[in-house]
Formats: sequence, structure tokens, C-alpha cells
Amino acid sequence: MSVAEEEKQLVREKAKSKRLAFVLLGIAIVAEVTGAICLKASEGLTVPLPTLVTVIGYLITFTLLIKILQNLPLGLVYGIWGGVGSAATMLVGVVVWHDPFTAFTAVGVLLVIGGVYLLNKGTDEIEAARAKQQ
Repeated sequence: MSVAEEEKQLVREKAKSKRLAFVLLGIAIVAEVTGAICLKASEGLTVPLPTLVTVIGYLITFTLLIKILQNLPLGLVYGIWGGVGSAATMLVGVVVWHDPFTAFTAVGVLLVIGGVYLLNKGTDEIEAARAKQQ
């Protein structure tokens, strides 16, 4: 295999690892949101089933984050995880527990989504610049 072919193979493997990391990040966010929802439902960790689901949800989340951080930058991962997780948890709170939802919270959710997009875009640009240097 030539050097150029090896480089192309390495780029493909890195892209595959990155895609898998984003899939795992999605699963971690779902597990975290589930844990947060069940934390509220556990009534101060006094109801056994929601308490158990909370613990399992957060164990899954942090286990996946360990793997994800091997392939994606910390700032990007934490920004997406925290932002999307917060927005999703807030929306579930509005639907399930009738938490307040105002124009300000709607704008906040849109800003979180925009921030996640910009984090991802900025990371892509940095990675493209690094690839050109190599």
C-alpha cells in the first residue's frame, strides 16, 4: 500500500471513529436526560424505580463520555452534551411537569441550538486546517 493510500485509509478510519463518537454522544445525552427526568420523579431519591433509573442513566452517560472523549475535543463534547441535554431536559419539564415556558426560554433554547451548531462548525474548521498542515 502506498503512502497516499495509507493516508486515505487513516482519514477514513478517523472519520468513522468521529461518526461513532457522535452516535455515542447522542446516546449519552438520551441517558443523561432520562436520568435527570427520573431524578425529579424520584422525589428526592425516595422512590426506588426512578432512583435506580437515575443512577443507571448517569452511569451510562459517564461511561460513554469516557469513550467519546478519545475521539472528540472536550469543549465540543461538553458543549453539545450540556447544551442539548439542558434544552431537552427543559422541554421535557415543560411537557411533563408543566414547567414555565416563556419567550425568554424559547429564545434560550434557540441560542443553545445555535451555540451547538457553532461549536461543531468551529471544530470542523480547526480539523480541516490541521489536515492541510499535515
